[in-house]
Amino acid sequence: MSRVVSLRLKADEGKRLERIAREFSRSVGATASLLLREKLREEEFPFIEFRNSPVGRQAYIKRQRVTVWQVLWLARHYDMDAGRVAQHLGWREEPVHSALAYARAYPDEIEPIVDEVESTSYEDLKRRIPWIEKAPA
Repeated sequence: MSRVVSLRLKADEGKRLERIAREFSRSVGATASLLLREKLREEEFPFIEFRNSPVGRQAYIKRQRVTVWQVLWLARHYDMDAGRVAQHLGWREEPVHSALAYARAYPDEIEPIVDEVESTSYEDLKRRIPWIEKAPA
């Protein structure tokens, strides 16, 4: 279910929104909706921010180069123990808890990525990235 909401923007804000819409290859309305949805999530999850990536917009941990799905992937390997994940990353626990809370709130967004990563074999990666080599054991 959706709801129509109108808003008034300053002229320069409208131009900036139009520019971003062109960059995203979306309509102005779809772009405004996306940015507002992301901002609402950022307000709910204080250590999360959205950024462009080679595969599209993704939820990242603020001030880090790590996505929420990467934190969930690590957490699965540490029995969902946020303290151990934080220790592994050299972080405080709060950003890890925020990432895991986000992943629980939006499982349809995050879990399929982790599932795909976990099911990807070395041979799959080698086909996509021919120059990749296994690390010595």
